[in-house]
Amino acid sequence: MAVKSNSIDMIHGPLWGKILKFSALFMLTALLQQLYNAADVVVVGRYAGQVALAGVGTSSTIVNLFMNFILGLSAGAVIVLGQAIGARQEEGISKAAHTAIATAVYGGLLIAIACLIFTKPLLKMIDVPDNVMPEALAYLRVRAVGFVPALIYNFGAGILRAKGDTKRALYIVTVSGIINVLLNLFFVCVCHMGAAGVAWATVASQVFTAIAMLIILCREEDNTRIHLKKIRFYKEPFWKMVRFGLPSGIQSAVYSMSNLLVQSSVNSFGSAAIAGSAASTSITEFYNVMLNSMYQAAMVFTSQNFGAKKFDRIKKTVRICLLYVVGLGVIQSFITYFADELLLGLYLPDDPEGLSFALRKFNLLGYTYVFLGIMNVMSGALRGMGASIMNLITSVVGVCGIRIVWILTAFQAIGTFESLYWCFPLSWAGTFVMHYFMYRYVFGKEKKKAALETVEETAL
Repeated sequence: MAVKSNSIDMIHGPLWGKILKFSALFMLTALLQQLYNAADVVVVGRYAGQVALAGVGTSSTIVNLFMNFILGLSAGAVIVLGQAIGARQEEGISKAAHTAIATAVYGGLLIAIACLIFTKPLLKMIDVPDNVMPEALAYLRVRAVGFVPALIYNFGAGILRAKGDTKRALYIVTVSGIINVLLNLFFVCVCHMGAAGVAWATVASQVFTAIAMLIILCREEDNTRIHLKKIRFYKEPFWKMVRFGLPSGIQSAVYSMSNLLVQSSVNSFGSAAIAGSAASTSITEFYNVMLNSMYQAAMVFTSQNFGAKKFDRIKKTVRICLLYVVGLGVIQSFITYFADELLLGLYLPDDPEGLSFALRKFNLLGYTYVFLGIMNVMSGALRGMGASIMNLITSVVGVCGIRIVWILTAFQAIGTFESLYWCFPLSWAGTFVMHYFMYRYVFGKEKKKAALETVEETAL
């Protein structure tokens, strides 16, 4: 497949600039998307009050539980497409692209139905306070309506990202974000709809992103072009996506379940703590998407070079991504030190109790997010080489195991709000160590395997 003007050639030439270009465009897109998500929290916190903000914050963990499972398959789609592009398998590229969109549609329908059925039991399971429950129910039920369009956009963006195109997703997010903010203000300030208002604004913007992404994909000039009549599950790429992506989906779902345990513990401190935690999370999600750009770069560059059997470039990719992560960590530490009260005050201007909780959480996590970044770079490299099962095992044992053990032991003994959140940096650091040794094992094994195949081909 010829490299188009919107794509990046990942298997030839210097890596520093290409990784920076790929990750910077992805980062800008994700930061804009998060900025508009933050607008939801700011609008509801400033104009609908602490209880509505608490409803949005506590429901978001449930939304992530459902969405992240299917989005794991989108990571599988990126890997399958990346390897097919690296190996120049034209028919495989086309079938993988159509299978990805089919997965988004049918997967979105399944999780929307599940979310609507289990909404109230899930919220009760995490001990949502009675005064917060109506807002949380309204928010969660509306968000379920938007699962299908949200997944169509995310899988479509994954198709573009697999060939190095992160530019056009940026354009879509820019316009959809403006729609989201305007509708937030209308539904919350004019219609007084509270948490449900920001949910409807989000759904409307997601419908726009899905339509825009489909228009782009239907007009592509290479093998990733989507023909609506061909959207279905193709056996070989689907099972590859399942093999590579299902472990990621399970991993994300287990992460979300461990975060439900965290959220349940937060809920025990009352609505002020829930609102403060939601405000802090809205800021730290900016840190998360910055670091996630390096995870995406590590996964996509590794998958293409793995398909092309260029192992030296895989090693360089991981090294470069880790160095970029450290640089981002330094920037985030400066922001945390100098702008914590300014940023969190935007969400909770007249709520000193909620602001106190927000600052306590933010000042712990803001300096330690770099550990999440280095953990995710190693995770991306493992997935790019197709070692999704190994990555799942180390991630679940490391991230979820450490968090659960910490909450059930140390947090129960100490009992403070800050002690609860120590489970995050400890799990990130511990899992990085596991990922590092697993990466070295998989890299060595796959390199030897490729060398033997080359010798056999030469002999023939």
